[in-house]
Amino acid sequence: MGQDKPISVGSERSKQLTKLNIVGILALFCCMSEFAILTPSIASFSHHFANTDVTTIMLANSITGIVSVPVSILVGSVLDKIGFRRAALIGIFVMSVGGAFPFLMPNITNYAYIIFSRVIVGVGLGIMFPVGNATIIAFFEGRERSKYLGWGITIQFVFNLIYTTVAGYLTEIDWNYSFLAYLIGFIPFFLALAWMPEAKPLVQEARERERAAKKDAPKEKIPRAIWGYALFALACWTSVVTVQVVTSTVLDARQLAGPSQAALVINCCGIGTILCGLVFPRLVKAFKMRLFGVSAAITAIGIVPCMFATSLPVYALGVFLLGFGGSAFFTAAQNATGNISPASRVPFVSGVMTSMMNLGPFIGPYVFSASMLAMPSMGVDAVFPVLIAMAAVCAVVGLLHPMRAIAEGRGNEALKK
Repeated sequence: MGQDKPISVGSERSKQLTKLNIVGILALFCCMSEFAILTPSIASFSHHFANTDVTTIMLANSITGIVSVPVSILVGSVLDKIGFRRAALIGIFVMSVGGAFPFLMPNITNYAYIIFSRVIVGVGLGIMFPVGNATIIAFFEGRERSKYLGWGITIQFVFNLIYTTVAGYLTEIDWNYSFLAYLIGFIPFFLALAWMPEAKPLVQEARERERAAKKDAPKEKIPRAIWGYALFALACWTSVVTVQVVTSTVLDARQLAGPSQAALVINCCGIGTILCGLVFPRLVKAFKMRLFGVSAAITAIGIVPCMFATSLPVYALGVFLLGFGGSAFFTAAQNATGNISPASRVPFVSGVMTSMMNLGPFIGPYVFSASMLAMPSMGVDAVFPVLIAMAAVCAVVGLLHPMRAIAEGRGNEALKK
């Protein structure tokens, strides 16, 4: 655990970290694509639970988001008290066990059991989700922070590929086998157990320094801009995850793919996200404050092929662009909020931002259902013009109103020019 030499990094706080410590931090991101595990299986669930409405079927995939939102915000506000590492391990364990147990009930016809399982998953996800970004923000600054946030989302969607591929092929065996994909979560659990460093002292020290420097000043408030970034990140991310959630249903309706093929198509979104994570620091340097507008425009463009595709390659191209643009937007928002937040409020802000990522999958099925009610003649395709409009609004705002927080903070001086 402490045998390899410390790596050279950009701030005093991170100089004591070893390569294995960073592996322990980044391991947390392996569990953050949980919302994608059941996406290739939704059509299969609809066939097994034939008397259950498709919106309720999708609810099982999305309810984790709404459950995890208050849990993430609560945990994010008390991470410096309960400990970053402890929260991560508890959350991963609860999520993995809670997600896997429906495998043991192959003959059930009551969908409430599946929803109950997903509620447990939501609790576990909410506990661990804020920890990864908050730990990176606590240890790193400037370009190092951008780099590791980019790596984090890359790893998140590498495991997105693994989860969806495994779940898709397991679903070909039987509907309940897809839940075994949750057991993959024990890989990052043991990596974090072995090597994750504790960021709790750093946040406590930062809070004490702020108190000493401002003894008579009121407690530093969270900048109002944080809530604006959170809402825009939610809108853009909802566009991304809604397409993922509905893909197996859309491809089944178009008679283009079964569960395993749908998983491979959904994985193209993950590939786009992985590529984005690898080049994210370069995107920040190239587009600076316009990155939000450019990435939202790519997101909107990516939805267009999904709307009109009559073949798997065309649909796959769309979700690839969607993954690249949407992850660039969300990672930029996380980076921006970390730059302008007081150090002592970083865990809470991280909880807010990760809650937005979790809330998107909950909203998605209702956007899908509302779109079909508003435009019944389009059927399952009605959701696509709605999502295009959402992403386009984000693009217009991002291009016309520069998001300056991406260039704030120490280590980002070059981005202000």
